[in-house]
Amino acid sequence: MSCEDEHYHPHSHSHSHSHGDEDEDDHSHGHSHSHSHGHSHIAPIATNASQSLLPRIDLSKVTGLNLSNPPCELSQIFRTQDLKYHLKPIIKSDDNHELIIHIPFLDGSTKLFSIILRTNGDLYCPKMIKLYKNDKTIDFSEIENKKPTFVINHPHLGVMYNDDETSQDIMPEKLESDDDFVEHLLPRHLFTGVHHLTIYIASKYKQNDEQEEEEEDDSEPDSDDEDGASHLHYIELRGEFTSLNKNPVVTLYESAANPNDHKLKSDNLLTNNFTIG
Repeated sequence: MSCEDEHYHPHSHSHSHSHGDEDEDDHSHGHSHSHSHGHSHIAPIATNASQSLLPRIDLSKVTGLNLSNPPCELSQIFRTQDLKYHLKPIIKSDDNHELIIHIPFLDGSTKLFSIILRTNGDLYCPKMIKLYKNDKTIDFSEIENKKPTFVINHPHLGVMYNDDETSQDIMPEKLESDDDFVEHLLPRHLFTGVHHLTIYIASKYKQNDEQEEEEEDDSEPDSDDEDGASHLHYIELRGEFTSLNKNPVVTLYESAANPNDHKLKSDNLLTNNFTIG
C-alpha cells in the first residue's frame, strides 16, 4: 500500500480545482475529489485523458438494473473525448433513484485510478455511489448484504438543466463546460486486478438541497433523499490495463550442429549435381 492510497477514506472530502496550466494534456475536468483524513503528506496522483479505459470496456456487455432507457443507450454514456460535452442520451433510473450498472472489461487486468462523472445538478443528482469489484452477481435482492469496495459521496454538482417534461429549461444537445465534471480519485491498492466493475447509485439529493460536506460516519442516507430518479450524463474510467496473453510463448531453437551431418549434406549435393557425359 502506498502512502497516497492509505489516506483515502470514503466519507470525507478534500476538494481541489484543477486548471489547464496544471495538466497540459487534459483540460476536460474542472473538479477533482479525493477522500482523506486531513493528514495526507502526499498529494493524490493526477490522471490524464490518455489513461482513459474506454477502449478496454466491453461495451456490448454493459448492463443496467432499474434502467429507464433502452438497453442499447447505456453504453453511450461512455463517450469519447470528442463527444464528452454531449448531454444525450441521459441515463436514468426508473422506479426510484437506485441504479446498478455492470461494467465488464475485455480480457486483461485493470487497475483503476479514478471515475469521472457528469450528473444532473439539481433534481436528479446522485449522492452516495458504491463501487464493487469483480462481482457479476450483484442485483437489488442482495446488494444490501454486499460490502462495497469503495463508497463515493458525490457533490451536489452537475448540469443545471432538469430533464423534466414540466421544466421550462430546454436541455441542449451539448454543453461545453468543464465545471460540472467531477473526478473521484480511487485508492489504487483496492482496485487492482479488476475484471468487472459495478456502480450502484444508493441515494440522491433532494430538490434544492444545499451541498454539504459528509460526516465521517457510516450512516445510511435519509429516506427523504430517495424520491425521484437519478440521471447521468457521462462516465469515464481512468487507469492502467494489462492484456492477458492467452498463447504460450514458443521458443524455437536448433540443437548443436553435428559435423557429420554437414559432411553428408555436402556429399549428397555433389552426388545430385554430378552429370554423366
